[in-house]
Amino acid sequence: MDESATMTRSIAMRPLVEQAAPASIETFDRDGYFWKVAGPHAEVIRSAPFDWFDLDGYPCATLIKQNSRRNVYQVRLGEREYFAKVYAPGNLLARLKSLVRGSTAACEWEVGLYAASHGIAAVMPVATATHGLRGIGGPSLLITEAVADVEPLNDYWLRVRDDRHRANLLSESLARLIARAHQCGFRHGDMHPGNILVRRSGRMGEALFVDLHNVRIGKSVSMREAIANLAQLHQWFRKNSNLTRRRRFLETYIAYRDRFGQASSLARNFPISPRQMIEQVAVRAEEHADRLWSKRDRRAHRTGSYFVRVRAEGGWRGHAMLQSKHPATTAQAAKQTFTRKQWEAWLKSPLDWVDPSKHELIKDSHTATICKAVLPTTPPATVIVKRHLSRNIVKKIGQLLGPSRNMRAWKIANRLLNRDLPVAQTIAIVERYAGGLLRTDSLLFTDFVPGSVDLEAFFTRDLGVLPSDEQRRVKNRLIESLVRLIRMFHDRGFTHRDFKAGNLLINWSPPYHDAPRLTFIDMDGIRFVKRASADQRMRAIVRLCVSLMNSPACTRTDLLRFLKRSMTQFGHTSLDWKDQWRACEAMVLNKQRHKSQRREWKIKHYGRE
Repeated sequence: MDESATMTRSIAMRPLVEQAAPASIETFDRDGYFWKVAGPHAEVIRSAPFDWFDLDGYPCATLIKQNSRRNVYQVRLGEREYFAKVYAPGNLLARLKSLVRGSTAACEWEVGLYAASHGIAAVMPVATATHGLRGIGGPSLLITEAVADVEPLNDYWLRVRDDRHRANLLSESLARLIARAHQCGFRHGDMHPGNILVRRSGRMGEALFVDLHNVRIGKSVSMREAIANLAQLHQWFRKNSNLTRRRRFLETYIAYRDRFGQASSLARNFPISPRQMIEQVAVRAEEHADRLWSKRDRRAHRTGSYFVRVRAEGGWRGHAMLQSKHPATTAQAAKQTFTRKQWEAWLKSPLDWVDPSKHELIKDSHTATICKAVLPTTPPATVIVKRHLSRNIVKKIGQLLGPSRNMRAWKIANRLLNRDLPVAQTIAIVERYAGGLLRTDSLLFTDFVPGSVDLEAFFTRDLGVLPSDEQRRVKNRLIESLVRLIRMFHDRGFTHRDFKAGNLLINWSPPYHDAPRLTFIDMDGIRFVKRASADQRMRAIVRLCVSLMNSPACTRTDLLRFLKRSMTQFGHTSLDWKDQWRACEAMVLNKQRHKSQRREWKIKHYGRE
C-alpha cells in the first residue's frame, strides 16, 4: 500500500470537531439599531450595563485592536466572555457596498452561521446590530463568543515547529479545516496565518477561522480557487517551514478533500496528484507573492501606518519610517517606533547629520560622505547617514532631473526587505529641491548593523587565524549560505553589477557552529529586473570571486567549490564543472584586468581609489 493511501486511512479515523448553529435567533429594534441575537445569549446581550457601540471607559471592556475600519474589544460579562467588533460607517464606496451586500458585521454574522451549520471550525457569532437600511446609516456591530486558550496560527507554529509531533498534528488539523471549508463552498479571501486561530488542547492544536468578513459562501470552490487559497497560506509558510512539511500538508489536504467528497452538495472531486498540486501551488504562490510585494513596495512612498512623508526647511522633503512590519534580523533602529514630529525635529537642519564635527566620520571621498550618528530615542538608535556627491557634470545633471542615488537605494532596500532578503534597513530619505523640481542634494539614513564586518575583512582577518581543518568546516558552511543567498537574490528578480565581498556584511561569532547572517549594504549597484539572466547570475559570482582572490584564506579550491555549488541554479550538473570553470576563470582574469585599469584611472584623476 502506498504512503498516500495509508495516510488517507489513518486520518479517516480521526473525529471531526462538532459545531452547530444556534437553535434560535431573536430579533428586535433598539435605538434605531436592528439586532439579531442567538437565543442562549439574548438575555446577557440585552441586559449589558453599557452601550455596545461605545465601550470606551468601561472596566469590563478592553480595546485590543484599533484601525480606521474597526475597533475590537474583549468584553467580560459575569462568567461569559465575548469579542465585540465595532465597524465604522466607512467612505461613500463602503456605504454603497453595504447597500448591495449588507454591513460588514452582517456579512460576518451570515458567514459564521454558515460555517457552524456545515461543521467548519470558526469563531461563533452570537449577535449583530446594524443601523438604517442594510447598515449604511451608521456603524455596525458583531459580537462573537470568545474561544478559550487560543493564539494566532503564526505564533503557535513558530512555537511548536521544532516539536515534530505537535507540528504534524497542527498541519493535519489545518489541512482538514481548509479541505472541509472548500468542499462546503466556503472560501476565505484572505487566507493568511493571522486569520486562523489555534485552540490548544493538550499537545494538540485545533485550527479555526477568524475574521470572516472576506469570505465567499454558498458557491462551489473550483480547483483553481482552492490552489490560489493554498498559495496565499504558502506565502508565509515557505519561509517558516521546510519543503518536506509543506509537501506533507498538501498531501494531507488532498486526502481530506476525498474524505469530504460528500460533505455538501457543493463538494467537487478533482483528481489531482500531490506532485501536480505542489507544482500548481508553487506557480500560484509566486504570482501571489509578486502582487503582495508590489503592494508593499508602493507603501514606502505613501503616508500610512508604516511610512510618512516629511518636509524640512530649505526645500528638503522625502520619506521616513514610522515602524517596520517585518524588521530585518540585524535591525536596531528599525525595531523602534517613530513619529512624524520626531522626524521633523531631527531634520530641521539635515546637513548637520553629515557634519564630522558632530558625528563620527566613516568615509569622506569624492563620491560620498558617510557618518555614524545616534538618534535621540529610548534606547538610542545608531544609524549610518550617507550623502552622495556628484563627481562630474553628467552625474550632476542626472541628479537634478532624475531620482538621486540615495532615492534609488531607498527603493531597492525596501524591495529587498519586502522579499525577505537581508539588507541594512533604510529608515529615512530626504532630498533637497531647488524651485520645487530640481534635486540638488540627498541624505539616506540606514540602520547600523552591530557586530559585523564585511566579507572581505572576515576572510582576511578572522578565517586566516584558524587551523586548516577548522577553516575547511567554516568555509563549507559559509559557501552554503552564500550560494543560498545569491540564488534567492537572483530568483526574486535582482541583479548586482558590483557584487563584491565589501558590499556584504557578515555576523558570525566563534566557534562558527550556527549559520552566518549575511546582510547587503551599499545598494548602488543593485537593480530590480524581475528575471535575472544566466549571464547576470554568472557575472555576480565572478565579481565576488575577484573581490576575494587577494585574501590568503581564499584558495582556488574554495572558488571551485563555490562555483560547483552555484552551478545547479543555471541548469547544469556538477558533471559540467570543467567547462564552467574554464569560462568562469576567463571572466575572472578579464575582470581583474579591468579592475587594475580602473584603479589606475582613479589614481590618475582623483589621486586615490
